[in-house]
Amino acid sequence: MRRLATDIGLWVVLAAPVAFSWPGHNAYPFWLLLVGLAGLGAAVAVSRRYPLVSLFIVVSLTAIDGNFSFALPVISYLVGRRMASIRPAAIGFTAIVVLFSPYVLIRTGFLTWASLAGVLVYAGLFPWLVGRYRRQQLDLVAAGWEHAEQLEREQRIISDQVRLRERTRIAEDMHDSLGHELSLIALRAGALELAPDLDERHREAAASLRASAGAATERLREIIGVLRDDTAPAPTHPTDEDVTELVRRAKASGMAAELTTTPPSTPVPPMVDRAVHRLVQEALTNANKYAPGAAVTVDIHHTDTDVTVTVRNAPPPAGPLPGIGQGGQGLVGLRERVRLTGGAFDAGRTPDGGFRVMARMPYAGGTVAPPPVETASADRRRLAQRRARRGLVTAVAVPAGIGAVLGAVAIGYYVYATTSAVLTPRDYAALTTGQDLATVEQVLPRREMLDPPTRDEPAGAVCRYYRSHGEIFNAQLDVYQLCFRDAHLVSKQTIPLGL
Repeated sequence: MRRLATDIGLWVVLAAPVAFSWPGHNAYPFWLLLVGLAGLGAAVAVSRRYPLVSLFIVVSLTAIDGNFSFALPVISYLVGRRMASIRPAAIGFTAIVVLFSPYVLIRTGFLTWASLAGVLVYAGLFPWLVGRYRRQQLDLVAAGWEHAEQLEREQRIISDQVRLRERTRIAEDMHDSLGHELSLIALRAGALELAPDLDERHREAAASLRASAGAATERLREIIGVLRDDTAPAPTHPTDEDVTELVRRAKASGMAAELTTTPPSTPVPPMVDRAVHRLVQEALTNANKYAPGAAVTVDIHHTDTDVTVTVRNAPPPAGPLPGIGQGGQGLVGLRERVRLTGGAFDAGRTPDGGFRVMARMPYAGGTVAPPPVETASADRRRLAQRRARRGLVTAVAVPAGIGAVLGAVAIGYYVYATTSAVLTPRDYAALTTGQDLATVEQVLPRREMLDPPTRDEPAGAVCRYYRSHGEIFNAQLDVYQLCFRDAHLVSKQTIPLGL
């Protein structure tokens, strides 16, 4: 239904110039006008399925009324926009030239044929090029979007895998801390069970507590064993290592790392504490990998309710490593770990060319935000759209520029041909019949006028036509007809024109 409404609207717009101009000249019957408008409607109707047929229909309709040529640029654009192949359109334009050129040359002459050829170039070929270019741009954009969506899906899968691995690490960290606490509970319950002054009722309760703690430890080990990633490398540092020891080991390995920290006033929850350790560890690893030799500062600021961790590294002294950028999958894991604590995470380059990783995590937890949505595909789409718009502007500007140049050349040639075909009224009056051709040619201009009027000519004579003045915008003009036979002037005639 929408396509039908669009086609009807297009037909109305294209038919308006023909319908409005017909009463003014009434050069052909009304029934022929209706036939032409019906043919234009047919051209619009078949332009979707048979674009080339619609082009032939419109070109044929110009033989009825020249105002049908207003539809030629639109139909030519649709031919380029809706046809997948170039070859049929090239054959179609060639066929139009071959089929219609003899008819125009015989009926109207070379100048009319040249003007119609220009119309075909400007109103037919150039719009077709724009339509063709637009189709290619849309096809490229569609292919780019499809590729971007595929990359986005792959990136999302990778990110999900990283988040799952990070959650597994969190579970392992919790196992290490909770398992230790449960073991202590079981040990203390066992000691209480063996106390000699404990009555039998309390001894049974202590034994039950020891058994429950042991069973909980075993179940915790089984659950974490299911989640554990066997492909992950075994840790090379103690699980209870704090950030101070982590930075100390980094300095011992040659990194220029400095730690600034404020001691917490309240105990830090295990999940937040492990997240702080993991964030500093990953940031130091990235700094050593992507900015070797750069100074690194680690700042940990504790308050009564939260902790803020900031790790900055300066630009590498030797400049950025070629082909390597920061912000890989390690940061995705950090973002997931901080997100699960209810905190906020940020990472990016600093104005001086370094890199900063920062996170704020509340002790009491908070609202866990949903995982971030990847925007790389949307960015690529916007870039493709901008390139397509620039390409479309270029496709329009280049033909317009070529048309302007050719138009300027045509106007220049017309001015030259007009001013070079002027026979002044005084020189014309001085000519008399019977003069020989050599004498007459001494006052004749360099060339004859373009598109002279047709008048009766003496039998066997060759006639020439000249303008009475070279004013381009003067509508009043006399045309001088000079006819020669046997190298003598046999006739002269003035033909008044009102252009």
